[in-house]
Amino acid sequence: MKTQSKKLNISAINTQLDELGLSNIKVAEEIGVTRQAISSWFNGEKFPRPAKLLKLAQLLKLSFQDLVIKLDTSNEPVVAFRKKGSHKISIEYIEDAKDKGFLLEKIVPYLPYDSLSSPPVLIQPQLDYSYIQKTASRVRQEICKEENDIINFEDIIDFFNRQHAVIIPVFWGNRKNHENALHIFLPKSMTTWIYLNLDSKIHDFKFWMAHELGHIKAPMLQSDDAEDFADSFAGALLVGQKLAEREYIHLRRLTNKSHQINRIKEIADELMISPLTIYYEINKYAKFKRKPLLSLENNNEIFKANTYFCNQYETVAELLFESLPPSPKNYLESARKYFNSPFFESLQNFMTAQKKSVGFLQALLNLSPADSQVLYEEVC
Repeated sequence: MKTQSKKLNISAINTQLDELGLSNIKVAEEIGVTRQAISSWFNGEKFPRPAKLLKLAQLLKLSFQDLVIKLDTSNEPVVAFRKKGSHKISIEYIEDAKDKGFLLEKIVPYLPYDSLSSPPVLIQPQLDYSYIQKTASRVRQEICKEENDIINFEDIIDFFNRQHAVIIPVFWGNRKNHENALHIFLPKSMTTWIYLNLDSKIHDFKFWMAHELGHIKAPMLQSDDAEDFADSFAGALLVGQKLAEREYIHLRRLTNKSHQINRIKEIADELMISPLTIYYEINKYAKFKRKPLLSLENNNEIFKANTYFCNQYETVAELLFESLPPSPKNYLESARKYFNSPFFESLQNFMTAQKKSVGFLQALLNLSPADSQVLYEEVC
């Protein structure tokens, strides 16, 4: 797929072809594509998909920086992935996400949003505790919630729509890395697109939604800064400072660790967020106030309790649908009914007007050819 952000460095490619004694036919055979595909790449008509680009780089012994020339990036999609431990996000995955962003840009004219203005964002987002709490408190006011009120799914979904953020529900399986949520901000149209994995446990899902709100409020932050801010914002939004203070005092009076964990699980059940999120927010408050921290990590007590707690609950998909996988009709309807998302309606209008093929749908949603065809028939 050709995008406006990059092109192949044909000069470097030709040098390596001569150096290694490779023909276009041999390159096609080694990579596993047709000769026509290679010709279209080298003629600048198309740009290889990430997996093929990686194979091309390996075959020609070129780094990504030497193989690809970056063009004007002022309107390049800004992508964010929820960080998962020390997991490294590959260049291939980032480029694939940006390619999705260029595809999504084509759908923007079909969205039911005001195209003349954009929602307000933070001017200089910061990571210090006071700033995060102030930002979370401001958002609570915007969604008409008091400090001790529970933030519901409906509250977050409504705020997404007011921020011109389009939710794209997907079935990406039980992922261990970063694929539970993908955030794409398009600077050109000032729109945000959020892929949310329905195969996620309900408590994790709520945190990821709040995490995405953090990205929305600070769209130009990137990499670890963006993830750290979004994580901090999500925790502060779901567990306000007053609640953290109240529970810190209560938990400090409980000398038995099992009693402390049981109390944390009670709060988690009430708020529908994970015990680990509550534990972290209480200790952030304690650290800010220079008080002794709760100590539930020495023997992994809180982590074991968190895993057991969350595993007792169903995934979002299991809660939404009577049977899995859902029919294409039920899947499309869920976006509107449960998430108030205009995505599939806008996608349908775009694909019909522009006469797009099933390949567009497949690239946009990471579907198999068979699933893409079935969904395409429902959409178009």
